[in-house]
Amino acid sequence: MNAAASPSHRPIDPTSLGRPVHLLDAFARRWQGDLAGWLRRHVNLRQGARFEVVAATLHRLEQEAPGCGWNGYAFARGSLVCGAERGLLLALLARRFGAETGAETGGDEAPATATEDRLAALFGAQWAALAARRLEVGIAAEPGVVAAPVATGSAPAPARGSWVLEATITEPGMPAPARLRVALAPAWLERLWTQLAAERAPSSVAPTVAPLRTRLEFRLVAQLLDKPMALADVAALKVGDVLPITLGEADALVDGLRLFKARVAEHDGRLCLTCFSDSD
Repeated sequence: MNAAASPSHRPIDPTSLGRPVHLLDAFARRWQGDLAGWLRRHVNLRQGARFEVVAATLHRLEQEAPGCGWNGYAFARGSLVCGAERGLLLALLARRFGAETGAETGGDEAPATATEDRLAALFGAQWAALAARRLEVGIAAEPGVVAAPVATGSAPAPARGSWVLEATITEPGMPAPARLRVALAPAWLERLWTQLAAERAPSSVAPTVAPLRTRLEFRLVAQLLDKPMALADVAALKVGDVLPITLGEADALVDGLRLFKARVAEHDGRLCLTCFSDSD
């Protein structure tokens, strides 16, 4: 399967349809965060690696995408085609088997092995599912839309004019940064424009901002009494002893600062404060 446009379906040009293209960078950054989290959880922490996503974009290809390991994945909404440059695949393979980059495969010039192809298909399914979940954010997903994708096998590289998510990934063991791409079928592209349009649309109900005096909260502490006692009397206290007290005025404090004076009264069996007055 191929996410590139066929002769009967021309690539969607968002600029001619008033699409919110100015939000593409923000979307790409969110996908970059998703991919970085995936690398951290599934590769870096498990295998002691340091893969890092240094950049991410969403753009149309000006020429057929280079690279290898292209695989197609079918979702209910449409297909996604994933591929990574071989330098990334070799680095992932080396880390998986605890070898130096390229040691298991004989280097970037050697023919691709069956193990390398299986790794590309395995990781491609996870990258496709990651992109599908990001594309479905903001609108309730239809049943099965982002379920585990169905692998459709190797796919041709996306053609010129295809829209792709592209990330640049580095790791100290790699000789140079390598790119990972996810090509979007037209249905996924339309889903993206729907998501971005929803972000751009102003809210129909203006938020109600409460006055500052109702938004600030303080903890009011009532100091009911202050009874001086000798240390010897305190040391002699036993369980069951009763200290006679008389409730009069109480201090109302906020963060230890006395703000008011108040009278202590009883109401329905509870002690209450009343008759507030400014503190001197």
